[in-house]
Amino acid sequence: MKLFKHLMTSLSIIALLFVGSACSEDDPVEPKVDPPGTSKTELLSKKVTTGPTVDGNIDASWALCNTLTGTAAVISAGDDANKPGKDVFEYFVGEKTTFTMRSMYDATKVYFLIEWADDKDSKDRESWYFDATTKLWEQQNKYPTSANDKYYEDKIGVMWDINGVAGWDQSTCFITCHMNLDLATEGGGKSARHYTKNDGELVDTWHWKRVRNVGQLDDKHMVHSLIGKGRVGDTKTGGGYSNNKQTLNNGTADVSVPKYVIIPEPAEQYYWITQIQIDDGTAKLITAVDADGVLTYDGGTINPADGGYEEGTGTKRLPSVTIAPFEGPRGDVAAEKTYTGTGWVLEISRNLTNDTPDEDVQFDVANDYMFGLAIFNNSAIAHQIKPNLTFKFDK
Repeated sequence: MKLFKHLMTSLSIIALLFVGSACSEDDPVEPKVDPPGTSKTELLSKKVTTGPTVDGNIDASWALCNTLTGTAAVISAGDDANKPGKDVFEYFVGEKTTFTMRSMYDATKVYFLIEWADDKDSKDRESWYFDATTKLWEQQNKYPTSANDKYYEDKIGVMWDINGVAGWDQSTCFITCHMNLDLATEGGGKSARHYTKNDGELVDTWHWKRVRNVGQLDDKHMVHSLIGKGRVGDTKTGGGYSNNKQTLNNGTADVSVPKYVIIPEPAEQYYWITQIQIDDGTAKLITAVDADGVLTYDGGTINPADGGYEEGTGTKRLPSVTIAPFEGPRGDVAAEKTYTGTGWVLEISRNLTNDTPDEDVQFDVANDYMFGLAIFNNSAIAHQIKPNLTFKFDK
C-alpha cells in the first residue's frame, strides 16, 4: 500500500511538471515592464540596443520612454538701451508654449524627441519686399515695431555645460544671460547678450532654425566675451547659410537688393534658396537694379510694379537666405522636423562623444547633466525659457 502511494505521488509530481512546462511554452510569462513615467524637471534617457530613425516622424519606440513636460515663457529682458523705456523683448513678454521631451541612447548615440505647440509654421524670415514710395528693396524687420510686425522663423535652443561653468547647476542658461549692458563697453550694440562670466568657461548651444538648417541643428558654443558677443559657431569646413543680399548701384546710389532669385518665379512666396538651386542654375544671380527697382538677371528682369512684392502682404516677396548643410563639427547634430498643423515634432541625434571637447558637451552615461531649453515663436531673439532641467541616463 505504501509503495502504491509513493508511486501515485511521483506520478502526480511528474504530471504537474509536464503541465507547468507546457504552460510555459504555450503561454510565456512576459517580463514585467514599468510603464513610462512623466516629470516636470527630469528627462530620463532610455537605454536601447538600436536607436530610432531620425526623420521627424515619431517611431513606436518613443512610447516606451519617460516624458519631460513643461511650459516655457518669455520673461522681461530689461530696458533696451537703444530704446529707453522699451523692453528688449517688447511684444513677446508673457508668451507661453507647452512642450514635451523624450530621450533614448544606444552604444554610440543619444537621441531626443522634442514636441511643442505652435499654431503657425513661421518661415517668413526678413523677406524682401519693395517699397513703392522710396523705390527701394527692403527687408521685413528682424525686430518688430508692433505686435503685428513679426516676420521671422520658428527656432528652438538647448544649452549644455561643457567644462564646469560656475553656477550652471543652480541657474543653467540664466548664468550666461546678461541684461542692461553698458553699450559703450560691453553691449556690442545690444543691451542684452549671452556669454559666460569667466574666462575659459564654455557652454554648448544647440540651435534649430526653421529656415536656415538643413537636416541638422546649428551647433555653436558660448565663450566669455568682454564686449558681450559670446556665441561662436563650431568649426565649419563648408556649407551653412548666407544672407541673400548684395549691394548694387541703381544709377544714383549704392542700394541693397536680393542676390539670387529663382527662375521661373514661383507663383507664391518662397522662403529660401538652396545651394543646389544656385549650382544647377535654377537660382539666377541678380546683376543690376535701376532707379525704379527693376532687377536684372541673365535672361530677364523682375519689375516690382507687376505686384506681389508689397510689404507684409505680397505673395511673391523674395527670400532672405541661401542654405546648404553645414560641413564639419558645426553640423554634427542631426535633426529632422515635422510641422503637424498644431505644433512641431523635432528629432535629434548626436554621438555621445566626439573629437571637439572644446566646442561640445561630452556625454558620459554615468553622469547627470543640467540644461536649459528656449523656444522662439516667430522671433529673432525673444525666447520662451525653461531653465534648470536635469538630463539623466537610465542604466
